Amino acid sequence: MSRPFYLTTAIYYANGAPHIGHAYEVIAADVIARFNRLIGKQVFFLTGTDEHGIKVQKTALAQGTSPKTYVDDIAAVYRQEWAYLNVTHDRFIRTTDPEHYELVTRLWNKLVEKGDIYKAQYTGTYCPIREAFLTDRELKLMQDTGEDMSKLEAVTEENYFFRLSNYKDRVREFIETHETFILPAYRRNEVLNQLEDLADISVSRSKKSVSWGIPVPGDDEQVIYVWIDALSNYLTGLDWGVDDAAAKERFEEYWPPNVQV
Repeated sequence: MSRPFYLTTAIYYANGAPHIGHAYEVIAADVIARFNRLIGKQVFFLTGTDEHGIKVQKTALAQGTSPKTYVDDIAAVYRQEWAYLNVTHDRFIRTTDPEHYELVTRLWNKLVEKGDIYKAQYTGTYCPIREAFLTDRELKLMQDTGEDMSKLEAVTEENYFFRLSNYKDRVREFIETHETFILPAYRRNEVLNQLEDLADISVSRSKKSVSWGIPVPGDDEQVIYVWIDALSNYLTGLDWGVDDAAAKERFEEYWPPNVQV
């Protein structure tokens, strides 16, 4: 019997209703899911919504409601639209789900135990549209292309960082020895080029800046940022770390994803 097929989409940011770009992606993923079921594979198809962060917080405030009420309404719209399009996902995950909250907390603690997270003061240029600090290369690209830089903010914060630089060589080796891991090929080359400037990344934000997020364990003044919160949804989808024999067996069968659209 062939290995089960794990298929994921990006989880869609909940600062607005779904549009044709979201539909394009989820329909493409649905085609892949249906094809693999037709040829006899056991498929698990995951999609959902990314519901934390400053843009959600600001949008909810502008609408005179709480972030939780706002994302509940947006998630319901996504579910309704995917049902209308007859999307055959097996699980719709939300980053506000209690089980995701628990998994992110477990993951954070595990990274701390391994020495992969440390606290430091950071000064940089923050883009509220991308919800990310920009590298010198990204800033230069914005300047060269004439992109609007009026909303960029000079920020100094004490945040937690993930030692991504420790994994630079391992990531490069994996990509170079797995030619089809990133497709198309030009995207693979882009990622390899970006590894040249790979640095540790901020994985938390001060609650003074962003209050809508999962709290950092043991630090009430920080919330966990998107890189650990949203991106770990693929683990939550398969109940990673749950103390249950059936969940552990299922995770071992399906992980890692076969296709991430």
